[in-house]
Amino acid sequence: MSGQEVTGAPDGLLKRIISEKRQRLRKNVHILFLGLTAAEADPIVTLLRGARLAPRGQQVQSAEEFNQALSERSWDLILSPQVEGQFGAKEAVQILHRLNKDIPIIQLVPKSTSQSLLQGLKARMATVISLEEQELLLIQIRRQLDHLEKRRRLRIVEAELAESEKQCQQLAELSKLPIMYLTSELKPVYSNPAFSEQFGLEDHNSLQHEPLDKFTILKDRDPLKAALQEALENNHAIKTELKARRVDGTNFQATFSIQRAHFMNQNCLQVIIRPDSINNEGSFESMDPTTGLYDGNYFINALEKAAHRALNGGSDCSLLYIKFDNYSALQSELGATGSDIVLADVAEVFQQKINKIHLCARLDEGVFAILFHDPSPDKAIKLAEQLCNAVAQMNIDVAGTTVQTSCSIGVSSINDNAPHYVELIDRARSAADDVLNDGQRGNGVKLFELNTDEHDNIDDSSIKIILDALENDQFNILFQPIVALASTNGWGNYEVFLRLQQDNEEEDVSPNVFLSTMDHADTNTRLDKWVIEHTLRRVADKLKGQHRSRVFINLTAQFYQEPEALNWIADQLKEHRVPADMVIFQANESDLSTSQIQAEQFRFGLKKLGCKFCIKHFGVSENRELLRRKLKPDLVKLDGSYIQDLSSSTESDKAFAALIKQLKSADIGTVAPLVEDTRLMGKLWKLGVDYIQGYYLQPPGPDMNYDFFE
Repeated sequence: MSGQEVTGAPDGLLKRIISEKRQRLRKNVHILFLGLTAAEADPIVTLLRGARLAPRGQQVQSAEEFNQALSERSWDLILSPQVEGQFGAKEAVQILHRLNKDIPIIQLVPKSTSQSLLQGLKARMATVISLEEQELLLIQIRRQLDHLEKRRRLRIVEAELAESEKQCQQLAELSKLPIMYLTSELKPVYSNPAFSEQFGLEDHNSLQHEPLDKFTILKDRDPLKAALQEALENNHAIKTELKARRVDGTNFQATFSIQRAHFMNQNCLQVIIRPDSINNEGSFESMDPTTGLYDGNYFINALEKAAHRALNGGSDCSLLYIKFDNYSALQSELGATGSDIVLADVAEVFQQKINKIHLCARLDEGVFAILFHDPSPDKAIKLAEQLCNAVAQMNIDVAGTTVQTSCSIGVSSINDNAPHYVELIDRARSAADDVLNDGQRGNGVKLFELNTDEHDNIDDSSIKIILDALENDQFNILFQPIVALASTNGWGNYEVFLRLQQDNEEEDVSPNVFLSTMDHADTNTRLDKWVIEHTLRRVADKLKGQHRSRVFINLTAQFYQEPEALNWIADQLKEHRVPADMVIFQANESDLSTSQIQAEQFRFGLKKLGCKFCIKHFGVSENRELLRRKLKPDLVKLDGSYIQDLSSSTESDKAFAALIKQLKSADIGTVAPLVEDTRLMGKLWKLGVDYIQGYYLQPPGPDMNYDFFE
């Protein structure tokens, strides 16, 4: 397809299809193709690249090669058939089990049946898929990669949890407050030195057999047991005022703070005892002086605890993010004092309408937030709608002027699948922003919902968007400079990107958002022709001003497989009077690998025309050396995964240097994409790369105006 990485963040319909951020961040995937030929592996590489992944594959045919590959690096996935008499998926499972390595294996079969699936699962395969079912294969690959990433994160989290528990115990040792941990049977498992000191215990070990209620007066023992049981059953933090009893018979008033915790590899109850303490909740230190609500710091702490409790199940709640639609205008019109009066009046209404069991706070200047302690999202939405209506109906008097305002409320559910509390706030804020931007201009409520997975199929309406845009001339082209690290020889170089213009949008959108690389041959060809024609027109205009710049134009496999493609290119060059050597056509290595005969014919024709040829995403396919020898490209653009590995690891420097040296010996120019900093640029220069490209130099723009220098 014409174009490459996305440069903008689509909204509206486009935002529902895919997010720009995830488009730009390609995920490197290291795959072992076990027992697969290059002809079988290349279509899979093409499929993954079309799904915004950056596959790095290696073919393995024997147990020795498999063990060698396992020792060289960490792998993400193994794809393998099971051929009788050959080293395959079943043998690989045994080796992985012996080495205790966690790498999912997808077994490929000629035809999927329930029997083959059953046998594969019994043999400890991740799944069994027919190679012909490409859509299902892609879904399963993504799913296995997602599961693997979660397992890796879990192992890291478990290690961090063990370290955190160790630190918690160290902090408890140093705490001046008495702390005790109880099992679910309410038996003590740990108490800190401050506990022994507070209660006058000389023998710390004697605590092992003494229940906590022995350290309260007789009439408070039942309330303590009830509080402990409630904390266990309802997973709620409990605070209760009790009279504690020392071993010498003296008593003192204390607050017992009880909550669930994980300690010494088991679920426990943590009890913190504050002698003669006064509950600080609602104290001036935790209040916002303007509104009388809780302040942001207090709310964040409460939200963090609520999110943590929800992870254990049974403590679902909701976050309401309340954003005033015209707060900036209020500040400009009324000043800080006047806008504070508005916030105070709104806060008073909130306090009247919100039960005190729910936590209401001022999160930021023009933002309120509510921690709604009820598991029903519908109830949270209903409350949000009531608050929206109440605010919209208010007539607030500020120094004799009647002021009206409104708010947008985003609701984010907090449950056992909740993310970090910061992400919860981002979700609720995003929903509130959508209310303000979806046409109704605020004064509404929206529940945050996760977008559909980016690998879901794009329906026919997406193709219609492309075709309509072609008919109505809604596309434009952008240019990103490709800069030589040595002499430019008087040439400037630009890669051409296709973008779809958006109504009322700041940035345009790549058509890659809409179309995969599969099953849209006619549309892809039409887009390629549109790009070529409009690019040559722009180059011709530059030539009139004595500006000579070469352009890299992306082609899809569908275009160069067209029998009349070369004749059409020749006609366009002649019509626009553009020298052929100013045009470099580039195509994906994985596409070229799966259509080698057509690719050779097209390359031969380009050479006769005088156009240059570049293989992009070079180095991914096992056929890269064969393609290099057969197609004899003028340049190759290295796959972005090489650059990402080079920027994050020094281990790949030698292999990368060997690859560059090999290409130089064949007189092939090299282009490094995704260059984001000077350190990486210096490393590429030392390794002998000829050209660099990336946002560090300049993002794609509407003009060919980069200041190339010798």
